[in-house]
Amino acid sequence: MARTPKPLAPEREELLLLVAARHFAAAGYTGTSLNTVISEADWGKSSFYHYFSDKRRLHDHVVRTLAARLTQKVQAPDVKTLSATQFWPAMTELAERLHQAGQRRPETRFLGEMFHRPADRDDGALQDVRDQVDQWLRQALKRGRELGVIRNDLPYELLTELTLAVLRSLDRWTIDHKRPLAPERSIALVRSLIEQR
Repeated sequence: MARTPKPLAPEREELLLLVAARHFAAAGYTGTSLNTVISEADWGKSSFYHYFSDKRRLHDHVVRTLAARLTQKVQAPDVKTLSATQFWPAMTELAERLHQAGQRRPETRFLGEMFHRPADRDDGALQDVRDQVDQWLRQALKRGRELGVIRNDLPYELLTELTLAVLRSLDRWTIDHKRPLAPERSIALVRSLIEQR
């Protein structure tokens, strides 16, 4: 009968999570040395392998944990329920909540850095997060067009690419410079490009 490992002490797990997140953010999955992470987190290899079978399990645990922390604090609006008058205020409120979450939990920055790294064939759970964000954004743009608050003079795919490019640039600026634009200014910039005139 397989033995179930004892629960991991929260402070040990947190240290491993933060060290691993920092390395995955800086070097990506492929470029991160598991031995370096284990050593910096002051874990023994046998202890690590007691809880995680390999680097992939650790990477996916880090991504899922940081994403869960973020979504506990920040719920994206259900775009299907938004009216034309609610649409842009809801987007501004979402940007504000994301900004506040990053201020309260600085390790959220590591998730942002991981999210914006060039895609790696070994991204695992990180690609799942990217896909979820992309899907939500596409739904929001589609709903905005249905409501008449987002321009319809551009092909939908081009509009999506433009919006993603601007949002990624704003996100990278925040991560790289640690001084974000105010959320309402970020949304105003997006609106200036995609709002129906």
